[in-house]
Amino acid sequence: MDKWDLMLLEVIKDPIFANIKPAQPRPTSNDRLIKSFNEITDFVEQNGRIPDKNGPFAEKSLMKRLEGIIADEAKREKCRPYDTLNLLNTEIEKTEDEKLAEIVKDPIFNVSAESSSLFDIPAYMKEAEERAKAEYIAKRKKCEDFDEYEPMFKNVHQKLKDGSCKLVKFKETHMTEGTFFVVGGVLTYLDKVHALKKDNNHKIDGRTRCIYENGTESDILIRTLGKSIYIDGYTVQFLDEDINEYVQKKFTVGDLDVSSGIIYVLRSMSEDEQIKSIKNLYKIGFTRKSVEERIANAKHEPTYLYADVEIVAEWQVYNIKAIELETAIHRLFRNVQLALSAGIYVPKEWYVVPYHIIEEGITRLINGERIKYDARLQTIITE
Repeated sequence: MDKWDLMLLEVIKDPIFANIKPAQPRPTSNDRLIKSFNEITDFVEQNGRIPDKNGPFAEKSLMKRLEGIIADEAKREKCRPYDTLNLLNTEIEKTEDEKLAEIVKDPIFNVSAESSSLFDIPAYMKEAEERAKAEYIAKRKKCEDFDEYEPMFKNVHQKLKDGSCKLVKFKETHMTEGTFFVVGGVLTYLDKVHALKKDNNHKIDGRTRCIYENGTESDILIRTLGKSIYIDGYTVQFLDEDINEYVQKKFTVGDLDVSSGIIYVLRSMSEDEQIKSIKNLYKIGFTRKSVEERIANAKHEPTYLYADVEIVAEWQVYNIKAIELETAIHRLFRNVQLALSAGIYVPKEWYVVPYHIIEEGITRLINGERIKYDARLQTIITE
């Protein structure tokens, strides 16, 4: 190494160059095209329709992009591997104005401005058309059984107000059934995850049933939901509270109580050695349907570890607060919760605890006893 090389090395070692990093490669036109097409796909997933060319500026821009891609064969072929919603085969419907403009362009209609004005569509007719379109979109998203969920939304709002729950930054591990999120300022409940499969990028994706506080619902893809929360939302986190105070305050049973569902305990029938080898592994859950209906598709759902399950026990519970009882049970055994990931979805209702302890815990919680679980001694202790 000559003198100049040594001098150059000394210069480079100077602390002033410590934070200098190689320039990042610039996005190619192909990268920008795919990113643009994915933005259109995200919009369709979130809204259940293609962008409206007469909508707000951002929505109109998305529609222009989609039209441009569909019209260009080269662009269509580049985007086709990412077309999970079959958008590239969409027949872009022309507006009445565009249809009329094409007709008027015909040489046969080369008439005076006064005569061509006969083809103008009156403003009041356009307004009626837009109203009808908006009403249709609202109707098809209505949640028919929203009355079952409305008390839960009110409860979360009250908890946010009194400080017993808070908004936290979203993580993928939060994507579990029964979790509340705030998305674009709207409180959202992830009721169910189903139809899971690998997407074109070999990542786990699937449909959800999301209930919104405005009385609507959607079957948005779970990955699209996650993107939306990450960009413009939060997870609702319930703050830890003494389990006994929680039961005393939130769970009561009276003579006029109405049956609201079933608390169940399941055992996995999985042949996966990682799961099969875990002794005393049980799922504790809640359903408003029969347990048989709830587990009918177990081997295709991550919440059941992609395997059939065996029903170990069922308890009929009462009032909407039965959901609160399920939460109390989960909190009682939170220290022995199974840590296992099924792709983007993390099942959180599986616990490593002897069945007789689960049975004792549920019975004593229903009776309102002040208890806690000592995982080291595997025993329930009265306080």
